[in-house]
Amino acid sequence: MTSYSGNAPTVKNSLPGKDSQQKTADLTTGFTDNQWYCHLARQTVFFSAFSNRPFAVEEASATAHEIFTLAPHILQNYNIDFKEGALDESMLSSIISLEQTENLDDFPDKWSMVGDEIFDNPSLPPLRIKVAALKNGPDEKGRFAVVLILSTHSMFEGVDAASLARSRSVERGAVTKKPAAISRAKRFGYTALAALLAPLQLLAAFLFAPRTGDVGFKTLALSRSDLRTGANKLGISQQALMFALASFAINGKENMFSKKSLSTLYADLNQTSDYKTNDEFFQFRMIDLNLKIEESFADFALGVAKALQRVQNGDKSHTQTLLNAMFGMHRRLHSFFPFLYTAQLFRFSAGYDFTLSLAPPQQLAGGLTNGLIEPVFTGTYHPGFNMCVFSPGRTYVTFSFSLRQRYLKNVDNIPSLLQQLL
Repeated sequence: MTSYSGNAPTVKNSLPGKDSQQKTADLTTGFTDNQWYCHLARQTVFFSAFSNRPFAVEEASATAHEIFTLAPHILQNYNIDFKEGALDESMLSSIISLEQTENLDDFPDKWSMVGDEIFDNPSLPPLRIKVAALKNGPDEKGRFAVVLILSTHSMFEGVDAASLARSRSVERGAVTKKPAAISRAKRFGYTALAALLAPLQLLAAFLFAPRTGDVGFKTLALSRSDLRTGANKLGISQQALMFALASFAINGKENMFSKKSLSTLYADLNQTSDYKTNDEFFQFRMIDLNLKIEESFADFALGVAKALQRVQNGDKSHTQTLLNAMFGMHRRLHSFFPFLYTAQLFRFSAGYDFTLSLAPPQQLAGGLTNGLIEPVFTGTYHPGFNMCVFSPGRTYVTFSFSLRQRYLKNVDNIPSLLQQLL
């Protein structure tokens, strides 16, 4: 990431103005229904990597400036003076944290990705930069520090992480290009179904959702070469193998999701598809993926490959279209009954065991990620879902898990499963 240079931002020494301090307007103005839901659920996204250069407050401040330049839409509802590249020092100190450590091996897992500090402070931009730097210079791997960039999912998605890794702009307004409209009859059908399901979801969440959150975080980096070898031996895609490794290991032998099948959601980030998500901001779409449990890992992996092929050949629009209708219905209900939308509602998984997301390749290049090295970790947190985001790089593929505490230990089973294929 960049450090201060001749074109570095000017940092003001004054405190935020009165208008900035008092700005608590509805930050979801202009949001699509999907964005609104992500914001209300307090869903976060993160990017983390190690640095082979010293990384201190100055570098973190320049990183914030670079992100606001490449992604100015995250400031669209904030009263922040950024017209001349000036950032308020008080604001920067509120969104940047730096700690000294003896060892980097526990990172980025040591950090929480929950991000309450983002949502509890609406007068600050939805961005936090955390740095853990070694006290005594680089370790044996040449690492000086590790960096975490945390934000809200309402402002970013997987394709944005890939673009920012290359230091490319992800600028957009409140909405991107209009998606293809669905038929009036189809729209009415999904709206009617959402009107029936949304109140039932509120009731089910009240009855069955956990009263407290217990989500933890764990990451894993595997050799891309090993994954390629394992996939070739099974005759399946690397994507199918990654999905199988995560699902089979996390289901485990104890505290299982199921003995028969896993109900999962798969985030499709394929930008070449001719299907539009009917959301004016996000490009991803969620697809139902049911995975049959098998005794052997190899048989399970082959089943995952077949399941992926089925959904790719089937109707890939249904799940996301229904979700969008549900988000819109909840937004209407929230406008009349905001008291129903408690934190407990968003801990309700609606029967899904797991969600799986394959991010675009993370290729580090340009000023924003200068000095950062693989492995690169990208991921997301939702209070109600067990999740894994896969991030391929040139050398490594990382698995970033957000899981109920009882499943975290199962992540350690993944390397041995892969080793069976090598």
